Amino acid sequence: ANVMGPRAGTKEFIEGLKKRKFAKCQDVVVTAKGHELADLIDKTSFRQPFLVPSPEGLDLVVPPGSFTIRDVVDSVGKDRLVDVIDVQEQHDFKMSMADFFNWFYQEDRGNKIYNVLSLEISETRLSSTVVPPKPVRDLSLVNRCWPDESGHLSGEDCPEDDTRNKPEVLKFCLMSAGHSYTDFHIDFGGSSVWYHILWGEKIFYLIPPSDVNLDRYESWMESPDNLTEFLGDRCPGQVYQLRVTTGNTIVLPSGWIHAVYTPMDSLVFGGNFLHLHSVEMQIRIHEMEQRLATERRFQFPMFEKLHWYAAQLFLEQYQGDLDDQALPEFSHVESMRYLVQALARWYDKRRGSPYQAEYVPDNLTLPPRVLLRDFDRLIGQFYRVHCRRRGDSAGGKGAGNGGPKGGGIKLKIKRQPESKGSRKIVKHVIEQVDSITASSPKRNFDQRDSSATSSKQLHKYKKKPGKGLTAKKPNESSTTGKRRKTLSSSDDPVVINEGDSSASDEGIDVAKCTEDEQFYYPTVEDSDEARGSDKNWKPKSHSDKAKLREMRHPEQQQKQYATTKPKSVASSHHNHQPSTAKQRLGKKLGLFKSSR
Repeated sequence: ANVMGPRAGTKEFIEGLKKRKFAKCQDVVVTAKGHELADLIDKTSFRQPFLVPSPEGLDLVVPPGSFTIRDVVDSVGKDRLVDVIDVQEQHDFKMSMADFFNWFYQEDRGNKIYNVLSLEISETRLSSTVVPPKPVRDLSLVNRCWPDESGHLSGEDCPEDDTRNKPEVLKFCLMSAGHSYTDFHIDFGGSSVWYHILWGEKIFYLIPPSDVNLDRYESWMESPDNLTEFLGDRCPGQVYQLRVTTGNTIVLPSGWIHAVYTPMDSLVFGGNFLHLHSVEMQIRIHEMEQRLATERRFQFPMFEKLHWYAAQLFLEQYQGDLDDQALPEFSHVESMRYLVQALARWYDKRRGSPYQAEYVPDNLTLPPRVLLRDFDRLIGQFYRVHCRRRGDSAGGKGAGNGGPKGGGIKLKIKRQPESKGSRKIVKHVIEQVDSITASSPKRNFDQRDSSATSSKQLHKYKKKPGKGLTAKKPNESSTTGKRRKTLSSSDDPVVINEGDSSASDEGIDVAKCTEDEQFYYPTVEDSDEARGSDKNWKPKSHSDKAKLREMRHPEQQQKQYATTKPKSVASSHHNHQPSTAKQRLGKKLGLFKSSR
């Protein structure tokens, strides 16, 4: 049974807190110099808290140490209303900056202890004197992908609502009276936090965000007795005490559960930020907030909309040939796999509702469903490359598999049959070619034409109910005496395995193949090459016997071919260009075999 104690924030509670024993913070907190912080965050994927004793090397700008609460009032205005927390009652109320200043500097504060934690200063004169550390500015998704007046996302002026509603949470001024206490919490939206102690002292009680600890935290939050129960009692041996003093800067990762005690009057500058290292944790905390029915004012503003912009940022940054850019880190790929599934859930929930514009941006460069499709394919491609490098058999799993039913990601991917000595090729989309004619040279397989394509005209493909178009296995039909079929031109690509979200997707994307790897439609000369010039050659199979009949009766074969093809093709098919590297590769892969 959980032991009930004094109410959080009371004098009795603070006295008991000081007597408790906690684990050493050195076990989980990394002490670093300012110029090392960015590299350490990248190397560790930002999984541990960082303590920077001195601001040198952080590219951090804060007011001088002589800056006081009076200066804060002069910068933000004495009539500015702020949310003030009554520490002993553990509830908040509104107070003007002038009234807070008068209370803070009076000799007798009575029995009251006030704490100001939510004074956002981005739109005040104080903002020009505060610049967060450079690693924080570089990581912040709001800084990286939220549209501004220049419309850097779409090349046009962004909607006024998006510029006006930009989540400004990177600059806060925290004014705490001595003996203030903030009970255990996770910052809104699972955001990471930076704090710089201008003067004073803070003691942090940190709990790592393991699955077990997050479940304990959620259960504790749902308990009606959470104000009289110390969460640390549910996490024995996992509460770490970190003391932060004047001039120190700390950076807390996403999801870390923490409480804060302020031994003396303190003035702190800090802020919250979301980033790509912890997308999964951020989404988990956001969805936990929904389950706990957290008030909207205590949630990260524009959380879902910001992650749509993040997906677009990632897609625009990495779309293109893999050879032309560095492969994103595996941690980022894992985060994006989680994000694409979350976006699909959110879109399914918000689509068509009166509040859709509040959650789904209307100024994306692609429609939401198209963005989800392209984003899913890109992440799947990166994930397969990483898994092959790591020797992980999970490389065959699709990025969007297991998504929500009815509105999630449907992968259009199918594993192609593998012939002897060939590579496995995965095609999201098959482009088409012109009919073979004497007057037109062969074209690359990625060139498009203008008329419609019938699925019946696809060479060596068959239709399966509910499974889209799948390639026939080599042994499913014989090429003996059958007519050659041509592909009519089309603007619309032919989709492989449309709607089959459980299909495997190993291999590479045909659209990304180099020129020499493009597929081709086989010509008559391919069967000539297949016969070879060996006069002692003997048939060993049905297809070999067909080749032998062709060798012995070329006139008959020519007559049969002429009756099944347009005259222009039949009269000039022997005048095709010699086979190219594309043709030889296609023949080697065995995806398209000659019908002759």
